[in-house]
Amino acid sequence: MERYEHWLVCLDLTNIDDVLIGYSNFLTTEFKPKKISFMHVIKSTDVADEMIELFPELDTHDDVEAMIRKELQENINKYFNDSEVNIELIIKTGRPTDEIVKSMESLNPDLTVMGKKSEYTGKGVIPRRIMKYVPSSILFVPETSRYQLDNILIPVDFSEQSAKSIEIALQMSEGKGAGKITAQHVYNYPSRFFPYLPEKDEEEKMDKYLNEKRDAFIDKHKIPDRVDFTFTLNVEGTKMDQIYDQVVHDQSDLIVGVSKADKSVTSILREDFTDKLAYYRFGVPLLLHKNKEKHQKFLKSLFK
Repeated sequence: MERYEHWLVCLDLTNIDDVLIGYSNFLTTEFKPKKISFMHVIKSTDVADEMIELFPELDTHDDVEAMIRKELQENINKYFNDSEVNIELIIKTGRPTDEIVKSMESLNPDLTVMGKKSEYTGKGVIPRRIMKYVPSSILFVPETSRYQLDNILIPVDFSEQSAKSIEIALQMSEGKGAGKITAQHVYNYPSRFFPYLPEKDEEEKMDKYLNEKRDAFIDKHKIPDRVDFTFTLNVEGTKMDQIYDQVVHDQSDLIVGVSKADKSVTSILREDFTDKLAYYRFGVPLLLHKNKEKHQKFLKSLFK
């Protein structure tokens, strides 16, 4: 089982905090972390000054922090009061993305849990620095998350990362006999057919090619029969749109992907498939697994 022993859960004093804390508590029934660190970053001293003006009983910035800590701790206690997990609440001041990234070295979490609010759109949803510079695995939790892991969806391209995604999904669904795991491969026909669909014999050739690629992938990585493979033709839109349609069709509870530990400097500038998964609003939790050791080594070598 992937050893997600220390989680960092990022809170922001909005309604999604309750979702994040509740979902984290639910996940402790599936995983067994040793510690969960909850972190809130007060965005700047200006915010604290405004709160002191609004609430005359708050005399100093320390009073503001104490009030925030009390509110967050009460919310955490609603879910974790009787938990055996070691709970820590951290309050910092500054830019949230900066403080999260800077805290990685000292906290060294295995899993970072962040909210994904439905009203946000576009690539601003997820701070780019979080995706690129956080070496831990990342779990994005939207407001519509359900407390269940019955149906797990894995987008696959028959790579080593796809095999790792399936392995993680299988581990997460251990003990769930009725749990469904779907591996979805979204494909396009060669550009020479655009804008027309190929003839029937060309379709048969593509089907044969995909089936052979799937079978070779299953044999190489010893994928068990309980994993269902489905092929989706991307006629229009993006691959993310096709994955979203599969999420709706299956009523998926979780999407699992794996981030490649690329050693090249250009990987910081390039947005890969994993980045694009994080940017899209699927409406269900998204787990992006990272090899923490490899990503840590890469980031240390990059910023030496």
